Amino acid sequence: MRALVLAALLCSAATAQAAAPAKPVKPLVFPGLLVDITTKDGWNLKAKYNPPQPEKTSFLLLHGTGGRKEDWYRAARPLLKRGYGYLALDLRGHGDSRTAPDGKPATWRKFIVNKDYNGIKKYNEYLNMLADVEAGVAYLVGQGLPEESIAVIGADVGSSLALRYAALHGKVPMVGMLSPRLQYQDVTTVNALRAYKDRPLLMMYSEADKSTASGMPILQRFALSSSGERKLTVVVAPTEHGTKMLRGPVIGQLFDWVEHPVKPEVPVSTETAEGGVQGSTETYDEEGDAEPAPETPPSPAAD
Repeated sequence: MRALVLAALLCSAATAQAAAPAKPVKPLVFPGLLVDITTKDGWNLKAKYNPPQPEKTSFLLLHGTGGRKEDWYRAARPLLKRGYGYLALDLRGHGDSRTAPDGKPATWRKFIVNKDYNGIKKYNEYLNMLADVEAGVAYLVGQGLPEESIAVIGADVGSSLALRYAALHGKVPMVGMLSPRLQYQDVTTVNALRAYKDRPLLMMYSEADKSTASGMPILQRFALSSSGERKLTVVVAPTEHGTKMLRGPVIGQLFDWVEHPVKPEVPVSTETAEGGVQGSTETYDEEGDAEPAPETPPSPAAD
């Protein structure tokens, strides 16, 4: 009898333990002030804003097709810790920016791309997103930031928008392009690369992302001609597309460029230079915090 009672108690305890709720996962909080921005064509956009420390650059962050401002989480926290400012936009039809100028719900999934619409030839709502970029820059200028201190980084179609905007606005000091292509949603880049002159440019992509990698030789050729060797930085990530590439050492490479967008001049010498510039090996956890570097084991003592 005692054995039966003991077995029942053990079974009850095991059931209670199995039914215990899982430990809640800590939500990722995107730092910044939630702000509203209105474009010249009437869209109300949501964005997260953090001001820069004095003399520091601010970055307008543009997500890709189907994305949202929170896609920049892994970049936002390190930017904040280094004193850089940022404005992460929800582009029209994305994230929390889903109310059209007429007050009706709108989604990127139904956007018109290069079709005749309302008497407009080749109407393209993605190309109209340049008004979102313009509104984002105007907001930052309204916060007292000089236009020449506002850089733009975009992913996927956001990279095309970043470049197209900068090509028309010479005060943009630098542009970062994550997974750039010859075109996204018929927002093309080659002519913009031709017009983007003598300014730092980052191109980050993964060879595993075949659709992006296939066009990189052409893009790099135009970028090199436009920006020059010292102002063009190309980073090849192990895998993924757009902001999903921003993991581990790749984030360190992004911030190498943010802090040193122009490569140092390399003196011509027949001797091997000591030292040199080395890519960052800094890695980051899911909170965007730098993880401690592994300790280097001591060299074995000589016999």
